[in-house]
Amino acid sequence: MNNFDTFFPSRSTPRNPYRHAEYKRPGQTLQDRFFVVVGTIVCFLLFITFTGSRTDSGVPPVGGAAVAVGGAGPRLKGGEAARVLSTPLNLKIMTFNLRFAGGADGYNSWDYRKAHLIELINRYHPAVMGTQEGLKDQLAEIAAKMEHPYDRFGIERETNGEFEQIFYDTSIVERLDGGNFWLSETPDEPGTKGWDAACVRLVTWCKFRILATKQEFFFFNTQLDHVGEQSRAEGSKLLWNRMKQITGSDDAPLFLLGDFNTYRHTSTYEYFTTPKGANLLEAWKTAEKTIGTVSYTYHGWAGVDNDGERGAVPAANHIDWIFYRPQMKVLTTEVITESRNGRYPSDHYPIQAEFLFPSAIDLPPPSAS
Repeated sequence: MNNFDTFFPSRSTPRNPYRHAEYKRPGQTLQDRFFVVVGTIVCFLLFITFTGSRTDSGVPPVGGAAVAVGGAGPRLKGGEAARVLSTPLNLKIMTFNLRFAGGADGYNSWDYRKAHLIELINRYHPAVMGTQEGLKDQLAEIAAKMEHPYDRFGIERETNGEFEQIFYDTSIVERLDGGNFWLSETPDEPGTKGWDAACVRLVTWCKFRILATKQEFFFFNTQLDHVGEQSRAEGSKLLWNRMKQITGSDDAPLFLLGDFNTYRHTSTYEYFTTPKGANLLEAWKTAEKTIGTVSYTYHGWAGVDNDGERGAVPAANHIDWIFYRPQMKVLTTEVITESRNGRYPSDHYPIQAEFLFPSAIDLPPPSAS
């Protein structure tokens, strides 16, 4: 037989002998049957092992979130649908003291700086932003020129007064709840001034749900008094006690941010960052990466030429803070120092921190709302 016949035999030879009647299957020996049975058992065991390892690995399918079923994850109260599991999520948070419009600021007045301020917010695009000192018309101008679908929440601290207003991107989060209280002996009475404060002081808070993952967190925004030491001390205690009441949990994710009008070496900072009080972490100090070299946040229109207020070293003049609970990791924090033609968007630098929000499996179950 030539080479062609070897590889392409004539049609007289069945191509598949088992499909042709004239082919007679030889009888199987006992040894043949033994190997068939053993091979079948081995294949079955390999199949069970492979599928079991895939099921128990805990790795979600490619493409993001998966819904927990059975015992794979915690459920909502009352046997409702299982929580959404997700990979960790990056969330940008900003605090920005806007400097109220109408002050005797000359070429630093609102009309000269608002375009830059609004453009900066649009470019940095925080998911949630806490503002301080904004007035009604000022905040309306900002809201009208946002390039992203922001909504806002918060009231003025007194008639025709400043707001601690919270802006949030509705394509990233939804607001589930929110409220306001005053830092005074009568915190639920609007417009009340507390202790030795020079001004009425307000806290605005929101509860948010992340649309992509159904995870929830609390966001508190405030400005402590710039004069009254007792007001800062007592107001801090009141603030933390209210936060615990509102969150209702020792491990609910939360952010506390704003203008605290005091330095790191003070008892106010100690209260918020040690077990004596709130025991929170500060984003600037814990970030994996700090962007830029400037760490102080109040510059009084002097910008990077300011060596610190009241003779303090620049790092000590970091009076705008972003506090958080330790379930989250801070990837980056930036004190945003940019100016245009020597003019700054505010007498405070804004701060933005990017957080790595944990997997839903690591957090308390979401509410039923």
